[in-house]
Amino acid sequence: MFGLVRYLLIAGYPAGVGSRRARPFLRCRNGTRANGGLSMRAATPEEAALRRTADLTRGRTHLVEHTWPADVRTVGEHRHTAHICFLAHGSIEERRGMQTVWRVAPSVRVSPSGDGHACCYGNTGGRCLVIEPLATLGDLDEVPTPHAPTIVRDDRLVNLAARVYAELRAGGPGSVSGLVIESIALELLAQCARRERRRADRCPPAWLTQVREYLRADLAMVADLETLATVAGVHRVHVARAFRDHLGCTVGDYVRRLRVQRACELLTATALSLPDVAMRAGFFDQSHMTRVVKRFLGVTPAALRRQCA
Repeated sequence: MFGLVRYLLIAGYPAGVGSRRARPFLRCRNGTRANGGLSMRAATPEEAALRRTADLTRGRTHLVEHTWPADVRTVGEHRHTAHICFLAHGSIEERRGMQTVWRVAPSVRVSPSGDGHACCYGNTGGRCLVIEPLATLGDLDEVPTPHAPTIVRDDRLVNLAARVYAELRAGGPGSVSGLVIESIALELLAQCARRERRRADRCPPAWLTQVREYLRADLAMVADLETLATVAGVHRVHVARAFRDHLGCTVGDYVRRLRVQRACELLTATALSLPDVAMRAGFFDQSHMTRVVKRFLGVTPAALRRQCA
């Protein structure tokens, strides 16, 4: 798998047309970013302290805000308690050993105790809020938490995390903002733990692999749910639900992701013309490919090829 497109398999589907979400950046073989700019620089410990733009406690919850400029790589850090990281602005790459996860704001990650990772901030920088319930008399151990870092894709839970920002500024005599924030934090931890258990109890059905291979075999095909249900031998409702539950996206989003992945591979590894790349990647024509690739990556196919040559 080419490093250029590896994030497409992780980051999920992009924001819709007209979204104001920041775009992820791409690192080319020459070390520069695909959407322009210089290579990343490493942040110093002194700068990390300066980028901590808020550090306070509301009720029994510790809140830390970090604000970073573009193209910065931070050192790894470990947190000894379960916590929530709300990415309010920008884009970020989180690295855990050999694993890489891309996030684009607004985004919520829920982590168990001991989660360690380094961060790389993209072309717009990033602002994130770490929400950490405080342990008292060991009661935090009784709170269900996921066993691994979990990216939350539920809009309701993302909106709950976003509400913490409003409550963060609402402190004062008689304020219940601390109680609100603590309730939100514990609910997010518990919800992610429940979903993790449900996923563990429900392995992906064998037919899901058949459907994925069917879609991958002909990227130009525009299959409907009825056709995919016939391939799988199940009702189309089960097909739609399986993609959402096990792959985190709709069937249509999955097909777009496959097409962009294939286009990136052809753009960076072959000298095929742009119309030929579009055809082989399953797009209707070059214009269609340009629109979709730019929506995903923030750059046109032509620009991507030039900058990663």
